[in-house]
Amino acid sequence: MRHVVGVDAGGSHTRAVLVQTSGEVLGTGRAGGANPVAHGIGNAVAQLEIALRQAIGTVPAESVSACVLGVAGGPTSGEPFLRALGELARRLGLGCACTLVSDSEVAFAAGTSAADGVLLIAGTGAVVVEIRAHRKIRHVDGDGWLLGDAGSGFWLGRQAVRAALAALDGRGAPTRLLAEVAGELVAAPTSEGLRAAAYGRPPLALARLAPLVTGAALAGDEVADRIIRRAADLLLASVGALDPVTAGHTRAVLAGGVLLAPGPLAELVTAGLADRFGLTARPAGDTALGAARLALSGVGGPVGGTRE
Repeated sequence: MRHVVGVDAGGSHTRAVLVQTSGEVLGTGRAGGANPVAHGIGNAVAQLEIALRQAIGTVPAESVSACVLGVAGGPTSGEPFLRALGELARRLGLGCACTLVSDSEVAFAAGTSAADGVLLIAGTGAVVVEIRAHRKIRHVDGDGWLLGDAGSGFWLGRQAVRAALAALDGRGAPTRLLAEVAGELVAAPTSEGLRAAAYGRPPLALARLAPLVTGAALAGDEVADRIIRRAADLLLASVGALDPVTAGHTRAVLAGGVLLAPGPLAELVTAGLADRFGLTARPAGDTALGAARLALSGVGGPVGGTRE
């Protein structure tokens, strides 16, 4: 019996699955973050090894005929990381080399078996990726909180604080976001307090305020509704920059906490993808299984053939 392994590794956690070539999941593994840029190559490989050993369990490692690793930061980490992955495969006794792919390729595969399409990620950050033949071809945005990530969780959180400040000093309309944001950040809703609380945190911490915007919009708050609609427009504009109609794409995959959470933003984006671009959108599922799906499809080559 032959098997494949799929791994999804990010900055905070790593998941691995062992799958029979029939598609049945036989084992799973978990470990800490394995982004080599954030954690260093040694620590990243150590976490990958923990997750892989758990997933493989008592199954003979030499029966693993394909291994796909979707590692955030991996494809840009250079030869030292590739060599470390080769050593890891030998240390585990795998019957194959490992294929290193981008986390976006894994996320797309987690939502569809199609080889081509568009991946739209909106979590803390935001990026739109064109996928062709299972490979990342190009992307729009993903420029980080300071320069881009339009429509992301950070963007929503920052807009929530801005709306609260504007409501306080009279520049903006009254909004329940004032009470909601103040309740998260300060003891009493004052401009000084909100500013101090916002600037006193790491910038990306504002992303945790994103659900407040969704909740307020669902409750009928007009300010929050405008923020949600603007976020949807920004995300769809990024998709439009890829010109998916001319490219002939028909499928889109939604990923990231902002778009996977039920609510008006995901609904607006899904509808906009269909109406503007003829794209049928599906949510990304288990990303480790997405990596296993790539392994089953025979995508890629050994570690030396890494793709960005």
